[in-house]
Amino acid sequence: MNSKDEVNIDKSNQGDRVNARINTALKGVRYGSVILTIHDSRIVQIERIEKSRFEDLYLESGEGI
Repeated sequence: MNSKDEVNIDKSNQGDRVNARINTALKGVRYGSVILTIHDSRIVQIERIEKSRFEDLYLESGEGI
């Protein structure tokens, strides 16, 4: 195996790790966002923002919590 093959394997492993991190961020999100920050064509940050919905806390008269 030459150094070019090793570089390709390293890039593949990095891609697999990034994909795994994105999948982990997406799992279980019902309401929210997953934001990828990209610099120079490379993912440098993954943010997960979750929102909580409280639809069942409102009374029929329109009063909230």
